[in-house]
Formats: sequence, structure tokens, C-alpha cells
Amino acid sequence: MRKALLTATALMALAAPAAAQRAAHPDFTGTWERYPLATGEKPDPRYVSAPIPDPPLKPAYMQKYRDNQEKLAQRLKESQPAGDNYVHCLPDGMPAMMMGMFPMEIFQRPEQINITQEAFTQLRRIYMNETLPSAQDIDPSFYGRSVGHWEGQTLVVETTGIKPSVEFRWTPHSENMKITERIHLLAPDYLRDDITVTDEYLERPWTYSYSFKRMKGYKMQEYVCEDNREYVASDGSQHLKIGK
Repeated sequence: MRKALLTATALMALAAPAAAQRAAHPDFTGTWERYPLATGEKPDPRYVSAPIPDPPLKPAYMQKYRDNQEKLAQRLKESQPAGDNYVHCLPDGMPAMMMGMFPMEIFQRPEQINITQEAFTQLRRIYMNETLPSAQDIDPSFYGRSVGHWEGQTLVVETTGIKPSVEFRWTPHSENMKITERIHLLAPDYLRDDITVTDEYLERPWTYSYSFKRMKGYKMQEYVCEDNREYVASDGSQHLKIGK
């Protein structure tokens, strides 16, 4: 009996540091929505992120970006939706999925953190305490490969391996683009994601932030792009296919 008690005590002693380490990190598990909310509620300035600046693209890539922004501005002027990947039933990918207008859900455990965006049921997986491979060692995809680690109360996530066709705000990039996120709580129910994008297409790192508010009691809904008949014209406008 005494030997069994000693064994149990030893196991508890070994488990204690791991439990303490988990307790030292904030738990982001839950459902979150972009802040400020679209409800018209007066936002708290302490939790509002600054507007996203234009990407500091090199001159060789800036003209394409400006052309796309002109198309977007014209569509907004006409009160028409801008043609983007949504029209083609394609997911946002990274980093655009983190700014989705729909809720996102976070599941957190020590070895892996999953983030699901309600739009298109997009899912990214963050593998904890692994080494980020080079972009050349990854098959390019919508979400790339993400690895994370904790720096105190902040979750630091590095992502690479994003397809060049997956653009945020129609911003061109290379296959070597790297996204670094620093995700942390501003308050118990407010989350901030500080993003830095580095790429050979940029003259310097591009930084911006998103804020989120916890949604208590919300259950994620199914979002499927089914039987889509929309398409994007050369001027960036969105249309519906009629007939054959």
C-alpha cells in the first residue's frame, strides 16, 4: 500500500509542472466575432484595432494592387459586391480568414490549436512547439503550415506555404510569404491578433491587427457554397449566370 501511495505521489509530482504550465497560458477556447460589432453598438475604443494600412509593396507589384483597388472602389460606389474568391466558392485562406465577417471558433489544447471560420467552414491547424519548415518544403495551400509557441500570455504563430493565388485584399505575394501573429487577450472577453507579413514583394513588413469579442452561447452554423452561378467580370463586378 505504501509503495502504491509513493508511486501515485511521484506521478502527481511529475504531472504538476505540466498542469501549472497549462494554467499559466490563457485559454482562447470559444466562439469569437470581429470587433467592433455590426450591430451598431457603440464600440469601446480600448478594444478597437486601427484601420489596416495599404501594403508597402515594391513598385513592380504596386500597380497591380492599385488597379484592383480601383475596381473595388468602383464597385462600392455602385453599391455592388466586389468580385473576389467568394464568388468562385473558394475559401479566403490566410491571412484573410482571420478578418472574416462571420464568427470563428477556437479549440485549444497543449499540442494543437484549431481555428474554424464559419464562412466556408474554413479550418486552420496550429501545431505547437514545432519548427516552421521552409516554404519550399510545403505544398502551397489556402492556409499554409502554422506552428505556434507561447511567449508569456501571448500565442505566437508563424505561417508559410500560402498559394500565390490566395490574396488578402487583392495583394500579390510570393510563395515565400511569411505571416507572424501575436494573439493575446486585451480583457477576458476581448482578443487581439497582431499580424506581421513579410515577403520579397514588400519593401518592409506589413503590420495590422484584428480585434474580436467573445460570443457567449453561440453555436457555429453550417456554411456551404452550393450550386453557385455567380462569376466575376473583367472589371471586377459580380454577375449571375442566367440560362445555359
